[in-house]
Amino acid sequence: MNALLSRATLIAYITVLLLFAVLDGIWLGIIAMPWYQDAFAGLLREPFITWPWMVFYLAYCLIVVVLAVCPGRHTSVLSALGRGAMLGAAAYGTYNLTGYSIIAGWPLNMTLVDLAWGTVATALLSTAGRAMINRFGKQ
Repeated sequence: MNALLSRATLIAYITVLLLFAVLDGIWLGIIAMPWYQDAFAGLLREPFITWPWMVFYLAYCLIVVVLAVCPGRHTSVLSALGRGAMLGAAAYGTYNLTGYSIIAGWPLNMTLVDLAWGTVATALLSTAGRAMINRFGKQ
């Protein structure tokens, strides 16, 4: 069976998705929300539109699994951690550095903190996903 269509990969995807929801929920809902509210006062929607971030979560977690968790048959958790960190830095760097470069008032400290968050979070997601592949995949 194709490695991307296996039961272990589905378990890895669900693990990555659930872990990302928990981690990002803590990050956005508790830790970073006051920064966003302060930095973007008057720009934040109330209430938020949910479908765009749902699409992002589903797609981003799939991309994490495809590019960081499953690229090698005998990939180690440490390799997945490194690939996840690079993917997170690229994805969150694109968002944050572009925002900082084109939006007046976009705070540099938020750019750097959120970039670090995305790098660490994606590394953790990739590590957890790879652990699931190693646990539930064919030996």
